[in-house]
Amino acid sequence: MALDISARFSFSFDGPGDSLLQFAVAHLPEQSVLSANCEMSPALHLARVPAQENIGERIWMRSQGEIIVDYKARVEVQRQAPDITGLKAMDPHALPGEAVQYLFDSRYCQADRMQSFVESRFGELQGGAKIAEMCRWIGEEIAYEPGSSNAHPTATDTFVQRRGICRAPHVMVAFARAATIPARYVSCYAPA
Repeated sequence: MALDISARFSFSFDGPGDSLLQFAVAHLPEQSVLSANCEMSPALHLARVPAQENIGERIWMRSQGEIIVDYKARVEVQRQAPDITGLKAMDPHALPGEAVQYLFDSRYCQADRMQSFVESRFGELQGGAKIAEMCRWIGEEIAYEPGSSNAHPTATDTFVQRRGICRAPHVMVAFARAATIPARYVSCYAPA
């Protein structure tokens, strides 16, 4: 499946200022970047650096005044979603140390507020079956509605309003953490 992706955004600095940008499609084995074009306002300094875990890249930009970024890409997606329903649950005390941080509440994912709902709705399920059912529930119960939110809503806000744009993944992270399943958000482009 080919996706056409475009993003245009702008920001400004009164004086010289630094920003860290990450907006381009990552080159991954599961997808081919067929074309990509980025036009940016001139910068005082620009450096491309690897993104977290070397997935894609970020751009450190030192600039002044208005900056406009216009990005377009065409991507052929070749990944298949694995069947996770048979994955077994892991007891919390057996989790590797590096996974524990993904159990804690964060700014957008307040798992503690979701615990009673998660237990009552998904409590009888275990492991991958629980995660698959959480994903199904979010897909059916939360509407992807452009213009319905901005950068401020949390997973709790999206859960209550049952609509949003890019916060539905935060609901999934909050659900998983509420069920003592480590989860984190990874930004991406995805079909609506």
